[in-house]
Amino acid sequence: MMHGQLLTYSLAVPYIVGFIQLLLNKKASGKVHAAISSISLLVPASVSIIVFGLYGAYSSYKLTITNLGSFMLFIDGLNWPVVAGIALVTVLIAIYSYPYMEVRFNELGSIDWGIYYFLYVYFSVSLLGIVLSNNFILFYLFLEVSLITSFLLIALYGYGNRQRISLIYLIWTHLGGFLFLVGSFIYGLTLHTFDFYPPPMPSGLMLQALGPLAAIIVTLILLGMFIKMAVFGVHMWLPYAHAEAPTPVSALLSPVMIGIGGYAIIRITYMLFEPLLLKAQLVLLALSVVTIIYGGLMALKENDFKRLLAYSSIAQMGYMLMGIATLSPIGILGALLQFFAHAVGKSILFSSAGVLISKNDNLRDINKMGGLARSMPYTSSLALLGFMDISGLPPTVGFFSKLLILIAVGVELVKLGLPGMLLLAFVLLGFGLTPAYAFYAMKRIFFGPPKIKGVEANKTMLIPIVLIAIVGIITFAFPSTIVNSVSGFLHTAFVIGVVMD
Repeated sequence: MMHGQLLTYSLAVPYIVGFIQLLLNKKASGKVHAAISSISLLVPASVSIIVFGLYGAYSSYKLTITNLGSFMLFIDGLNWPVVAGIALVTVLIAIYSYPYMEVRFNELGSIDWGIYYFLYVYFSVSLLGIVLSNNFILFYLFLEVSLITSFLLIALYGYGNRQRISLIYLIWTHLGGFLFLVGSFIYGLTLHTFDFYPPPMPSGLMLQALGPLAAIIVTLILLGMFIKMAVFGVHMWLPYAHAEAPTPVSALLSPVMIGIGGYAIIRITYMLFEPLLLKAQLVLLALSVVTIIYGGLMALKENDFKRLLAYSSIAQMGYMLMGIATLSPIGILGALLQFFAHAVGKSILFSSAGVLISKNDNLRDINKMGGLARSMPYTSSLALLGFMDISGLPPTVGFFSKLLILIAVGVELVKLGLPGMLLLAFVLLGFGLTPAYAFYAMKRIFFGPPKIKGVEANKTMLIPIVLIAIVGIITFAFPSTIVNSVSGFLHTAFVIGVVMD
């Protein structure tokens, strides 16, 4: 029993520790809270990765309830990259949070280490819970905890009109959650189970059993997850929420939380309803292109560093959607690798922005920056690596995610003849926009004539960012750590595989 419940028990550890931290609140120092939070989050992260390494696929014992299905936590080749990305960022940003939030608490005039880390830990571990869930109900419960805790983190510790912005965030994200929930209930009440893993029946039989309801379910889930991903048309909330959240929270919201929407589309709609997605493939591809180009153009003209990164996240989710829209194993592989690459690159960039904010009098306006590489060599080097990652340049893991997505979309669009070739031209434009805004921002912020003398980050801030960057470079050097697990899963599911030695 203990062996079978490893994931369950490990996930419970941060919830228990976070509650204890809430009770302690001001009775422990920020350093102690940071260390406890990081260690507690390391427990489920380590257990998940170790059991996957040992068993390849692993699940906890099921709790089965009639008409609701089974409830369990699991890890396999498909969610492994997502688990790894969440684990990497949440564990290390917990440490980064301490020096950053120390400055923010001084600005706010109150010190609430226990409350902050309670919310941070519950938010972080719930993200893991979402990805490890096998059942719509369990998925939504974890999702709800993550939404409420992130809302409170923005409302309590954000910038600007944080109460209004956090409310916008709450409404939009709950609208997405509501659509997802309605689709889930139609699915569960019709099939008498809310399980999506393992599938309750083969795809063909499921489509027969659901009939016309299948299209409604897929549409609702897609719309809900599009809001979560901030796909063009339902993206309006993201630039406000991600830009005005406390930067450590932005480092989780932007690269990790929104990407879970893409994972849900793969796990649920792609794995269960691929024939229905195929009918909407061209629409999905066009929407992904529009999202990439819109996010890139908005980032190109933005002067607020954090808002620039927020618009960049919209574009990066466009890449993930594009990989999914190819409906090919290579595209799905690229999309999941894109999640991990975005987690690495964008957490580095938001953390770099946090250094400018916390160490340089809330410096966010790019027009006031310039030449900062001279006084901030470590931060500028890390930011360069982050920009290279989101641009898909070596030696970053983003190189492989963009390459695989481009190959997959190219293959699919060529099949469409002239319309496909025209759309491919816009795809290439979108791919070119990312390095354009990335290196234009890099030039404006860190190079050219110095306008101010920047203050470099201390070791407590730098070490977590450096470790994230190192993991990204190692993954570039050994992409098989992620690629083989995903391609192996897809080979088993669809008799097609991609292996990198």
